[in-house]
Amino acid sequence: MTRRPLLLTACAALALVGLRAWAAAPVLTYNPGHYQNNDPVWDLLNLAQVTADTRRGEYTAKFPAALIARQDKPFKASGFILPLEASSQSAHFMLVRRNTGCPFCPPNAPTEAIEIFATAPVSYTGDEVAVTGRLKLVSSSAEGLFYRLDGSEVSRTGH
Repeated sequence: MTRRPLLLTACAALALVGLRAWAAAPVLTYNPGHYQNNDPVWDLLNLAQVTADTRRGEYTAKFPAALIARQDKPFKASGFILPLEASSQSAHFMLVRRNTGCPFCPPNAPTEAIEIFATAPVSYTGDEVAVTGRLKLVSSSAEGLFYRLDGSEVSRTGH
């Protein structure tokens, strides 16, 4: 046996051993209690039907009756803060279902983001927060933002 086939055989054997070790390793998953918020309100918000008009550069949403009935009423949602400004705190930010600091998590859907206008500046954190405010439905948006909470109060959830 020449030297080249011997090296190829050794490399193939090492690759096979590595592949077996990789296949036997436990599957890594993210902790849904920390990287994704499972507040049932996100399921309700996801019922909106979103369409994109690429010609006009605009997104539209059609809301189900269950959401329309909550318009202009107190509304509470839990999730993660997504800053909109380059500062450590702000009264204007996004509340999203999935923590954007998770590199392995899927991105938030357009119906998994709420624009927040808080009554006082909030310090940014990677922890979950609960936000209560008056719900506004936005049926047409160039940014793809369909929900807004005005006059919001923010509290820590303790997760």
